[in-house]
Amino acid sequence: MNQEISLEEFIRVEATKMGFDLVRIMDAQVLEKEQNFYKEWLGKGYGADMEWLKKDPDKRGNPEKIFPGTRSIICLGMNYFPADEGKNVIKKPFFSVARYARTRDYHKVIGKKLKKLCQVIDEKSSEDTADTKQGISRSYIDTGPVFDRSFAEKSGLGFIGKNSCLITRELGSYIFLAEIFVTIQLKSDEPSKWKGACGSCTRCIDICPTNAILPDRTIDARRCISYLTIENRGEIPEKFREKVGTWLFGCDLCQEICPHNVRSKPTKVDDFQNIRIGTQVHDLQKILEIKTDEEFLKAFAGTPLMRAKRRGLIRNACIVAGNLREKSLIPTLKKIAAGKDKMLAAHAEWAIR
Repeated sequence: MNQEISLEEFIRVEATKMGFDLVRIMDAQVLEKEQNFYKEWLGKGYGADMEWLKKDPDKRGNPEKIFPGTRSIICLGMNYFPADEGKNVIKKPFFSVARYARTRDYHKVIGKKLKKLCQVIDEKSSEDTADTKQGISRSYIDTGPVFDRSFAEKSGLGFIGKNSCLITRELGSYIFLAEIFVTIQLKSDEPSKWKGACGSCTRCIDICPTNAILPDRTIDARRCISYLTIENRGEIPEKFREKVGTWLFGCDLCQEICPHNVRSKPTKVDDFQNIRIGTQVHDLQKILEIKTDEEFLKAFAGTPLMRAKRRGLIRNACIVAGNLREKSLIPTLKKIAAGKDKMLAAHAEWAIR
């Protein structure tokens, strides 16, 4: 390894080369307060029917249980704000897709970069681990039982806002978070001098159509448009359907209104500059006409929209069609209403009404 720079600086340089905008290093520590709060949140039912959230509640904030032997944590942030936002402003009669979901799936993009970064860290480190088979590092990008935002906040990457998003001084909140747990001791960064805060601002709380944002900086997933249109596999409660508005997949309202996002800058990552998901009504027609999982896969493979699955996306499209009052879609909606899928039929009938 180049002796002129420390291992910590080497990691920063390599991470920056791979497209990460923010890098902070912290000592491994147990987030006991956050774990207790998380259990209370689950106990109140705010996790909806996302059963995987209930698994290993004591693991998510405990580095030793996440990756045995962890001594330091590298917290990373990658900007995904559209390079040309002007071309992607959504106005009626267009439908809306959360910004993060309009490009290639971030799990694939960042996961590949994390794997490479872990490899170079393993290669450049001269220290051995107790279990050489596991290597000295393990990475996560929203794929395991890890408190991403809490570790990022502890590291000084930013602060958790009232909308529950991690807000950074450099880029606002349009960033993906990732972590690398390492079994070697790295020099942790000095505490951040920037102590961001929401103050008395409640814009995100006020703009949420379904009142999903709670006063304690958390979300009641049962009411959140992102949950309802993505993770939810059943019907969207009728009381929320008009409030979903034109959101086909996800929701950005609480970020769009946030004053901190005046600092948003265009992403430098090619995969996040390439907008793949259209926003026009004729594309909504195409979504409503998807008949098989194979057709769905062909249309959306490699994008976050796969998460909603075919039935979920068609369900969402029915609601958007109804809220748009787009009469040209009624013939297609009638075909869905007459179909064998009772869940989709119910949403199509609602849209027609």
